[in-house]
Parts: sequence; structure tokens; C-alpha cells
Amino acid sequence: MNLKPFLLSLFAVALPSCATAQAARSSLPPLELRVDAIDVRSINTGTLQGGVGANVPLGIYVRLELVGAAGVTRVDSVNHNSARVDAIARFLLDPFNEATWGLSLGGGMSAMFEASAVTREYLVVIADLEAPRIGAVTPALQIGLGGGVRIGLVIRASRAGRR
Repeated sequence: MNLKPFLLSLFAVALPSCATAQAARSSLPPLELRVDAIDVRSINTGTLQGGVGANVPLGIYVRLELVGAAGVTRVDSVNHNSARVDAIARFLLDPFNEATWGLSLGGGMSAMFEASAVTREYLVVIADLEAPRIGAVTPALQIGLGGGVRIGLVIRASRAGRR
């Protein structure tokens, strides 16, 4: 699969959403920091990456999560530099932050880049559980499938009265 159509469609969706969201709030979308473990089956294989992302509101119940991450991928006990780009839409079950814990479900696409391999694209499905807010941030645990089992620890900038 060619990466150019994926990136073009990602920008086509994200840019109008960013412009609409910024016009409504005159601020940037909430940012997030994250650490992800992907397809870790043993100490000889798996991916560990740190990343930065943005959560672009696409309405009351949907957030478009755009993530860029980099780290290391281990295959047969050999480490390789790796990076990935994710575009995941999450449906929030509690968008107004009325419950202590917030659950969202989503899906999208991921592209994984390795120094010694061809770019691989994956469909991704996730479940995201946000913990109670701590100051100006909200911690979350994200689990899913996409290139293997994914587990992510996330810290998102909080918005008053919203997830």
C-alpha cells in the first residue's frame, strides 16, 4: 500500500476539523503524551514507543486522535529504530465528563516505519479508559489491536466539563 493516499486523506480530514474547532474555541486541540507497547510477545520481539498526539473534536461524541510516535522494535533479539503515525476516531460514551471514569471505543489506521523494513499499515481497534482528572491532565489506559496487541499509557490535557 502506498503511504501517500493515507497521509493525504489524514490531512484532508484533520485540517478542516482543526480550522472549525479553532474558530469555535480559538485554541489548539488538547494534546497528549503517550507510551505504547505493541505486539510484545516475549523479550525477543515487540515494539516500545513514546509519542505525542492531538485530540481533534469532530462533534460532541467523537474525537479524532492523531499520534506520532518513535521508539524501538525488537525482532528476533535485534533492535531497530521505528516510528508510527496513527489516525483513530474515538466515540466517547461520556463526553461531558459526568462520570468519574470515561470509556471510549474507536478505530482507525496506523502506519509503522522501520529502518530495516518496508512500511506496514494496520487497521486499529481500541478501547480507551480515562481515569479521574489530576490537575490539568487526565490519565488514560488504551488497549487494542493493530499490528498486534497494543497497550498504551496516555496523559491528556483536560478540558473543563468535557472529555
